[in-house]
Amino acid sequence: MTDFIDCTSLNISYDVMGRVTVTYTVTHDRAEFIVYQTIEAGGQTYSGYITNASMNQIPNTNWYETHATLMSTTD
Repeated sequence: MTDFIDCTSLNISYDVMGRVTVTYTVTHDRAEFIVYQTIEAGGQTYSGYITNASMNQIPNTNWYETHATLMSTTD
């Protein structure tokens, strides 16, 4: 079983209320949702809950992508 976050897909947005939206894509080799509720990036740890997730197979491969949105707060 292999999975990894595609670094180019990582997007972190802050709003004025201190909420953080982290969107990312996990590439994996099994047909199931793979999401992380904690993401470490740029020296910060973002922990929260998944608000949206979708999965699709990468065409002509046995690999899949899960696109996820994580809601978090700043420290």
